[in-house]
Amino acid sequence: MMLRQLAILLLLVGFGVAVAQPPALTPASNWRYDELVLTNGAKFQGLILSEGPDGIRFQTVSRPPGRPTVTLTSLFTTAEIAKVNRLSDADRKVLQERLSELDPRGEGERKRMESLELVVADWPGQPDGAKRYSSEYFTLICSGSEELTRRSAIRLEQIYAAFTRILPSNAPDARPTQVMLATDPDEYRALLGPLGEGNLLNPAVFDLQSNRVLCGSDLKRLGTELQAARIHHAQEIVALGRYEETVRKLYKKPELDRYLELVDRDRKRVWAADSANGKKFDQATGRLSSLLYHEAFHAYVATFVYPPRTPAEVKSGKGTGELPRWLNEGLAQMFETAVVEAGELRADWPDPRRLEQAQGWLKGKNGGPLVRLSDLLVSGKDAFLASHSDQRGVAERAYLTSWALAYYLTFERRLIGTPALHKYLIALNSGGESRAAFMELVGQELGPFEKQWHAYLARLLKDGTLAK
Repeated sequence: MMLRQLAILLLLVGFGVAVAQPPALTPASNWRYDELVLTNGAKFQGLILSEGPDGIRFQTVSRPPGRPTVTLTSLFTTAEIAKVNRLSDADRKVLQERLSELDPRGEGERKRMESLELVVADWPGQPDGAKRYSSEYFTLICSGSEELTRRSAIRLEQIYAAFTRILPSNAPDARPTQVMLATDPDEYRALLGPLGEGNLLNPAVFDLQSNRVLCGSDLKRLGTELQAARIHHAQEIVALGRYEETVRKLYKKPELDRYLELVDRDRKRVWAADSANGKKFDQATGRLSSLLYHEAFHAYVATFVYPPRTPAEVKSGKGTGELPRWLNEGLAQMFETAVVEAGELRADWPDPRRLEQAQGWLKGKNGGPLVRLSDLLVSGKDAFLASHSDQRGVAERAYLTSWALAYYLTFERRLIGTPALHKYLIALNSGGESRAAFMELVGQELGPFEKQWHAYLARLLKDGTLAK
């Protein structure tokens, strides 16, 4: 959700000038793998680690929709392997780099968190009441604990790194977006006050005029608990390091190895506890992370990729101008539930909750219906704002319908990133009529298109495939 003169994100769409087009999203992973075919017909995808007379040591890679990548290393004997399909050297190097960036036990994240440089910052009404972390694309100011600030900063670093891979920055002079994370509802309302939106029910907003993302939460207690655990774990790691130095001076192999194994075991115990805290944080802040991803995506593309253009600038070929509001919000929702890992953003499956709700509405169940296509195409920001509880239903319908249409255009019609969408945006932002421009985009009248779209939604499964 965005305020004032809203920056409309433009996903995988080129300017009106010579800019390389990023690859379009596809529902399947674009990772390439070595493949083993066994004599019993089973197939395994992953990476060949080593080969010998006895067989192949193989790292199987599984990337289930909506969940982190899982790897498993096994030895497949020569007798059970029927066929080997090997990657090229270039593709093998890419896969090795991607797998090396995975961090299943959380050690890497902890080290990155500890390396972040935080400074004391002012908070409205609270001098020195916050911590600040500065990055190339954003500056995070958090009123919570140091631990909460570090974990939030890491999540934002990951999502921005993924955004840059999808949509490289085209605005080198742009200022980093300021992200303000309040850990108390009253603090959040105070942030919204200068915008004239003190009663806004949306828990996060992006304001283009100030280039700020404002996000509210109630995480003070969790932040304090995580802070205490982090300090305790850091003390344990330091103590283990000192103990290791001592035993290295006192003992020689093979007796030394026995002591070093104990040190390694205890280090792994600490890392495991840290990883568990990370999972606890993600569970408690799942909604917060989704909000940050949503608003950060708006902010990134509006600031660094596709700044707003006037009609005169669009006509002169300086850009396509804004996306319509419904497509802006629809695409942003697609990335709320994305998995971020290895510097990559995966939005390769429909959000199960939204899909179930949309399919229920199509059947006349549990609320709805979806917004009529002809109405959605001309909707503005008011359709997505909820300042009072009685406006929530209208906003919910607008958001869900926008998500469903954006997903359909992205994964079924494959129109995102095409010259047809480029032409559509120019027509819209040069004074063209919204419905006529959309019919030109999809090559159909609104009625037949809407029927096909709804039929697609009814058949769509949670893994992104279609029911037969």
